[in-house]
Amino acid sequence: MMNKKTIIVIAVLLATVSVSGCIKTPMDNINDIIPNLSQSIEYGDLNYNEAVKYSNSKNYVAAEQKVQNASTNFLDAQNKILEIEKYKENINDTVYIQYINLIEQELVLKQNATAYLQLGIQAFKNGDKKLANGYISSANSIMREAVSIQNQRENLVKNNPNKFK
Repeated sequence: MMNKKTIIVIAVLLATVSVSGCIKTPMDNINDIIPNLSQSIEYGDLNYNEAVKYSNSKNYVAAEQKVQNASTNFLDAQNKILEIEKYKENINDTVYIQYINLIEQELVLKQNATAYLQLGIQAFKNGDKKLANGYISSANSIMREAVSIQNQRENLVKNNPNKFK
């Protein structure tokens, strides 16, 4: 028959094991956020591209809706970055830090490009083609820069398959 001490030790061990299984590392927390972050960026890209398509075909109502969706998607991604920031200082791996920094840069650029596209669509709706073309030109330039950063991020993932699954 087990004595009281043995039962208490076993109970404490079980409690410790069950609690330690629930503790997440900063990387665990970040890895939980990344899939949703990536999805928000992908949806933002899709909506942005559809806004451009509708704008090119002069369907400004649909273009406005899509650019607003893109803006919402990129804002959602930015909020996920803010969640990641809580854990970032506890990461010692430069590859992960570089990845997060690239995503932050990419998002700022995509948000800016989306804002310019939104202004361009408004200017087209108001009949000011010259102003609209200036905004659209800025949006295109900024988005090209964002895509360049996105490519750097994707190459970082491709070149470090053991770190990104």
